[in-house]
Amino acid sequence: MMTLAYDKVYLDDVMITLGEFFGYATNKENLEDLGNKFLSSKVAHEFDKGNPRYLNLPSHILFKEVTNQTLENNYLNNFDKTPFYWVGYVLAYFHWHSGLSFEEILSKLSLGKIYEMYNPLHESSLDKFVEVCNKYFFFEETKLAKYRKDANISQSELSKLSDVSLRSIQLYEQRKLDINSAPAYKLLSLSKVLGCEIEDLLEPQPLNK
Repeated sequence: MMTLAYDKVYLDDVMITLGEFFGYATNKENLEDLGNKFLSSKVAHEFDKGNPRYLNLPSHILFKEVTNQTLENNYLNNFDKTPFYWVGYVLAYFHWHSGLSFEEILSKLSLGKIYEMYNPLHESSLDKFVEVCNKYFFFEETKLAKYRKDANISQSELSKLSDVSLRSIQLYEQRKLDINSAPAYKLLSLSKVLGCEIEDLLEPQPLNK
């Protein structure tokens, strides 16, 4: 099962908050600039952790924490009618639904790309948006494969060092066997060889289609 950053009870408020936050953008360049500032601040990480203090922040306070700029409350108007609001709204949903961090999401799917999805997806369901985003994240190498390659060892070498069968490693890396369901002793052995935590090898749950 995927790891959700926070309970669903917060989701609607977070979607609105991030919708209003990105609603401050006035063009695509400004949107990307806001996104970069968001990622480089501690705010994105606190959202990833599900920190209730940040989940409950009004958008104009969130904007000030990220940009160090103050805006009047009456600046908030009609954001629900703009593509920029929609970008933040659906990004918050995908972040919650996928269990991916904001950094992981935006490294593969820029805010500009999400903006380009506004037509016609803004009239579609959130599940349709998730279905479209899914292709950007779940047809790449597994975390196991990434850590193995970073360690500069072959599948055969990893098998010998970890005492996990070569076939299992191959199937995990091909996603034909779910590593999230692997026995704990196998995950522990693999993580020790690769110098990472067990959690680092787990994959986000494939999203509903």
